[in-house]
Amino acid sequence: MEIAIANDDTLQLKKILQLQNKSINCGITTYTYTVNAAYGNGIITSYYFDGLLITIINAKFKKDFLFTSDHNLSSLELSVLIEGEKIIRFSDFKNDLILEKNESCLLYNNNEDSKAFFYRDKPINEIKISMYDSFIQKHQMQALLSNDKALGLKKTETFTQQLTSNMEKIVTEILLNSQKGLLKRLFLESKTLELLHLQLAIRTKKASNSNENILKKIYKVEAILQTNLHEQISIQQLARKVLLNQNVLKNEFKKLFDETIFNYAKKLRMEKAKNLLTHTQRPIYEVADMVGYKNPTHFTAAFKKNEKKTPKEFRKNYMHNSKS
Repeated sequence: MEIAIANDDTLQLKKILQLQNKSINCGITTYTYTVNAAYGNGIITSYYFDGLLITIINAKFKKDFLFTSDHNLSSLELSVLIEGEKIIRFSDFKNDLILEKNESCLLYNNNEDSKAFFYRDKPINEIKISMYDSFIQKHQMQALLSNDKALGLKKTETFTQQLTSNMEKIVTEILLNSQKGLLKRLFLESKTLELLHLQLAIRTKKASNSNENILKKIYKVEAILQTNLHEQISIQQLARKVLLNQNVLKNEFKKLFDETIFNYAKKLRMEKAKNLLTHTQRPIYEVADMVGYKNPTHFTAAFKKNEKKTPKEFRKNYMHNSKS
């Protein structure tokens, strides 16, 4: 692999990335690089084992960069862009693929030269997962590369989508994980499979949904729910916001997320509540208000039904376990 500035001045990778550490533990080879200050700043970490390569990029470059990869290995590639913008270019693709913030992309790279373009002065936070033949065979995923209408990925096909809340949760877990050795290995493999499952499940549902416009509106509803947990928004209000019939909204949402809108929003609220209870010292009534419960008693009852503990007991139990 080499890096070339967008004006075609070629530079070797080692001039831009400085290797800080290389280690091998329980079969995982870990590389940690820092970006040379002359070209930007940031850290790039990669983990490799059993045909699985996971690269975490957290960097910002001073110039537009075109990363060129010319390896001769075919791979199934899943890119998750948490921050920034990235352009992916393959020789067989008619058009460039633009990946934006909070989007993921699944594609099959069949020994083709690939290029990734990053803009200068734009922070890049990305998890790129490359699954090579041994990993694909291990998990019997050859069907992904077949002509199967539901799952098969054609050579020149890509699938890009907005990150769902479940995908964002997994990404956060990967970024925050500090395990080592065998636990790290098992963790990374399981999270890769979880992400791939979610990506493919939505891809399959997308293929069966003839109305792309409706699908976009359903994702917009999910985004509204995520960013407005402090409000109790009715289905009627949601339908008005995205200009959809209420029954269509309810049916399509359930079809896509396997949850009713009410249950999905409740799960989001409970997850946020648990995060606030464990990582802040906010009073229970404030936590209740922040997740859409104006009555703290109603919040406590809902939380206990969901977690089998009151919010106070949940916080106390977490603090006790943290100390021990």
